[in-house]
Amino acid sequence: YEVFGRAGIQDSDIIPKTVEYLTSPSLKNVPFNKISSMLYAALARKAAAGRRKPPNPGLTTDIRIISVLLPYCDAMFVDNECHAYLNERPLSQTISDYKTKIFSQNTKQKFLEYLDKIESEASAKHLGKAKEVYGETCPEPYTTLYKKQERQH
Repeated sequence: YEVFGRAGIQDSDIIPKTVEYLTSPSLKNVPFNKISSMLYAALARKAAAGRRKPPNPGLTTDIRIISVLLPYCDAMFVDNECHAYLNERPLSQTISDYKTKIFSQNTKQKFLEYLDKIESEASAKHLGKAKEVYGETCPEPYTTLYKKQERQH
């Protein structure tokens, strides 16, 4: 309500403007809406086909993140379940327009090859700029996050 008021829209026009927005054909083409709807439809198809196992608790977050970021990423590494949904038709055809490469634990070797290719094709100028921004150790993988640390007593 306040947003409409700040935009100079009269009280009597708020509901018609809201309906106009929510029924706009353009809204259906917003990538987030399209991708998330299709991911939820893939999940519904699985349930209709007899899937008994409930989705994992993080699936809603996964769908939200994938739907928002996929159109703007060169590549994404997702869990195996989402990877399977993204490779089902008609969703796979829809997202092919974005040219995003999708990887998961099941395709991790292809992901590593993809990363190696990026590194091998990077120009000396690009690598130099990365070192300037991230420091001399930037080519080294950041793994300390994954190392088990002893607790301080």
